[in-house]
Amino acid sequence: MLLSTMAMSTLAFFALAVAASELEAEFSISKFEIGLLGAVNTLVGGLFAPVSGRLSDQLGGRKSVAATLIISATSAVFIGLSGSYAMLFVAMAFAGLAQGWGNPACNKAIATGIVAEQRGILTGIKQSGVQSAVFAAGFLVPWIVENYSWRATMWLVVGVSLLSLLGLPLITELPSDTSEANDENYVTPTTRLSPFVTQVAIYGFLLGVVGGGLGRFLPLFAEEEVGMSLADAGRVFGLQGLVAIPCRLAAGVALDRGVPARKMLFAMGIVGAGSILLVLAASGGQASFLVIGTIIGGMTLGSWNTAANLSMIRQPDAGRSTGRLMLGFLIGLTVGGPVVGWSIDFFESYSPAWIASAALALAGAAVVSKQTSGEVAR
Repeated sequence: MLLSTMAMSTLAFFALAVAASELEAEFSISKFEIGLLGAVNTLVGGLFAPVSGRLSDQLGGRKSVAATLIISATSAVFIGLSGSYAMLFVAMAFAGLAQGWGNPACNKAIATGIVAEQRGILTGIKQSGVQSAVFAAGFLVPWIVENYSWRATMWLVVGVSLLSLLGLPLITELPSDTSEANDENYVTPTTRLSPFVTQVAIYGFLLGVVGGGLGRFLPLFAEEEVGMSLADAGRVFGLQGLVAIPCRLAAGVALDRGVPARKMLFAMGIVGAGSILLVLAASGGQASFLVIGTIIGGMTLGSWNTAANLSMIRQPDAGRSTGRLMLGFLIGLTVGGPVVGWSIDFFESYSPAWIASAALALAGAAVVSKQTSGEVAR
């Protein structure tokens, strides 16, 4: 249920990235305008995340998951029926509500329904939903576009979202004697969130800017700079999601076994920067560098969310803490798409954007390198 909820709340975002060349042709838009589609989605999601975090704490996991799935289905209908760029823009904005509620809803469900010793692996499974959406976008969308149209992808989102609602009874809460309130690591909620939450949110913002650029323009880069077909570019995009799925699960297991979330986030920022430089080296037709860079990126830039989200689940107010993380992350995604699109149009090259992205990943690693209060080891 959690995996499906996360996948459906983000699939429209990734599907339109893979179908970017189709959108360019149909609506006669620039790369900057393509970036704006992703930006408005994540901007709305980021601004809504603190609200959805509080709602998740108040409503509980099950109702919040249901709301996320309903919004995902409804927004996909609007996207699929869009007859102009303006309509598509508004529909993507509405879909941002699901983007901003998915993590707080699912994290609240884990915090109240899963014993502490198993939250890491469940967080990894839940976070794999996002990468399942990346995989589906990369491998299914090109086939759907070639045989039907990009709009058909939205009907897939509608169907899976509505079917997923049938699984809501699976989301339950632990009895009071085993709930998070009796967890030895649980502390009384306060009005102020810990400095560690803010630190991870800043990290999320920086990595979000990186993801916003790569997520929107990696398929176009593969087509225009590396010389790949739409199908091959989609497969490379999906490869990152495919690699990240087991990596997010492995990260969850490692976190359950005591690996500090801070150290994991630091390492992923450093190695993730290297993966971007490998992508940059693929310019001019070096497809092997692109594939290797994408694989390493899936292991790092595509997998850090497990450690970040589990850190929020371990906080007293899981919903509010996740809301702050998602505010940072989704605002980062918002900034990344248009800025990278503008950079490509202005410089007529992807290189400046990729170099800046590597620098931001290193900056994220620097942010989490300093110990702060509020970090819960388990």
